[in-house]
Order: sequence, then C-alpha cells, then structure tokens
Amino acid sequence: MPPSQQPSGRRLQRAGCWVVAIILAIILVIFVARNIWHGEELHEDQVTGEANVTQHTAKSYD
Repeated sequence: MPPSQQPSGRRLQRAGCWVVAIILAIILVIFVARNIWHGEELHEDQVTGEANVTQHTAKSYD
C-alpha cells in the first residue's frame, strides 16, 4: 500500500483499542457464562444430594 493510502497513526490506534476491547469483552462474556453455568450445576447437585464437598471438607486423594 502506498504511503499516501495508509491509515493515520490515530486511526491505527483507535483500531487497536477496538480490537483489545472486543477481546476483553469476549473474555468477560465467557467468564460470566461459565460462572452462571457452574452455579446452576452446583444448585442441581445440591438439590439431588450429589454435592458432598463443602468449603470445610478436606481434599480427598482416593
């Protein structure tokens, strides 16, 4: 691309900021969705009585 057609430094900076913002938004959505999913799984396990691990239970190495 000839130098006259290259985007300006300010435009490249804005594009870079958008890319970073989109990547952070994707990571945030995945993190929140995983926490919601885990909460639902934990609730289901507690309802069915399958959740036998609490925060006070020691680690099992069986």
